[in-house]
Amino acid sequence: MSFEAYLGCFRDGEQSYFPTSIVDDAFAPFITRREPEFSCWVVTYEVSPTLAQADLYLNLDPDDASRCSGFTVARPPDDPRLYKALWGILRVTNSAVYCAGECPPMVGRAETIPHLNPDMVEALGSPVVVVDGDEIRNRLEQS
Repeated sequence: MSFEAYLGCFRDGEQSYFPTSIVDDAFAPFITRREPEFSCWVVTYEVSPTLAQADLYLNLDPDDASRCSGFTVARPPDDPRLYKALWGILRVTNSAVYCAGECPPMVGRAETIPHLNPDMVEALGSPVVVVDGDEIRNRLEQS
């Protein structure tokens, strides 16, 4: 897919942070390169006979890189492992996955919804609690 998806963390309608280690743990088997100067991690999925890659641009806390407010997924490939990792992050943080287009913000648990930014909800629509990574992939593909 040739677009960008975003994962952002919120608390009480404002940007919030969660441990960067959650992203590291979710993508660890697939991180093939880290570019600290751009806060970019490259994830690579072997799909025989080719490789599928995406760049994760982390939004690190400027005062503490052990925390991030989310990240951008540039050119997410159509690989279920990517979406399973996103869903795993949604399940343990007050985060939403979203993109431009006809796609409401997606959360992994209902208790995240009251924390989302009201302007984002107004612009993108009512949040949806997704049940797995496949649902994230399907909703992004349809947007």
